[in-house]
Amino acid sequence: MLKVVENEAAIRRHQRQFARALRAVAREQIPVKLGHPGASEKAKVAWSEALGIWCFSKKIAGSRYWNAFGVGRPAGGDSIAITCEINFPLYGIDRRTGGAFVQDRAGRVFVVHRGKLGGSRKGIGKSLFENHYRGLWEILQDGGQESPVAVVGALHSPRFARQIAQFVRKIARIKEGALARSAQVEIGFDEPVVQEELIGERFSEQEPEPGAECDRGLIVCDLADALRAQGRRTGNDPSRDLLVLDRGGQIRAVFQIRTDMALAGLHAAATQLLLNGLSLQGNPLLVMVLPGIPETALLEKLRRLNIEILTYFWQEERAAFPDLGTLLRGIGP
Repeated sequence: MLKVVENEAAIRRHQRQFARALRAVAREQIPVKLGHPGASEKAKVAWSEALGIWCFSKKIAGSRYWNAFGVGRPAGGDSIAITCEINFPLYGIDRRTGGAFVQDRAGRVFVVHRGKLGGSRKGIGKSLFENHYRGLWEILQDGGQESPVAVVGALHSPRFARQIAQFVRKIARIKEGALARSAQVEIGFDEPVVQEELIGERFSEQEPEPGAECDRGLIVCDLADALRAQGRRTGNDPSRDLLVLDRGGQIRAVFQIRTDMALAGLHAAATQLLLNGLSLQGNPLLVMVLPGIPETALLEKLRRLNIEILTYFWQEERAAFPDLGTLLRGIGP
């Protein structure tokens, strides 16, 4: 279980790290009129071409650390709307503030979000977040109560800025109503796409390992990029992490991503792959994507079930898949 960081000095230190990680990937400062509920103000937002988001951070005396985000490069001087905010109280616990710094039992610091979504449109709020956000959920020891929260990222991870950017893009898609489409429509586009807002799980009582799970969505996107570089068409849906489709739209491969080697998790991933395979025509390739090779006995069982293993490792901030070319030869054109 995670616990809220309440100490004022610790929150100030973590906020500095938060802002520093985002500034490190921003290459441009753009003057805009930044809108937020009740007012707007002139600001210079930090734009990251690599992440596709802008951000703005400011301490509001006596109130909170304000961190605003948006998607897409704004034009200088424009009035721009905020996609989401990840704000932190100056000290203590404030459940009216959407964000919080938290620690696990090992002392690792994470950023979580309570689901408070601002916006002027009807229906934009916490219930929308709770009903549609898919990602890493955890139970938070929140003062004298326990609360379900979304874990946005691991503060000191070298991939923290990417984790934040993926969260912002997911919120943007949720606000646009993208999740109203059915699962059948999700994979029925003329040109299928990988939709980040479908990566991860809705809230459950399971307790995943948050340090590794923060990277799951990044692995999905990096694998999709690697597959497209090999000329493959990719997509996903609410029940399958990643798909490869042929030119006729038939699913040729199903990928299930695991970020750790815990035996229970590997069994669950194998079960998910087998259940997915039963509902598909053409005997698609079933692939479990792992950070290592399972022990020999389990590996043999997976092979008898016709489940392939694809390993990944981190190359700077991106996941690399050294055996992907060999695996793709088993899929065909």
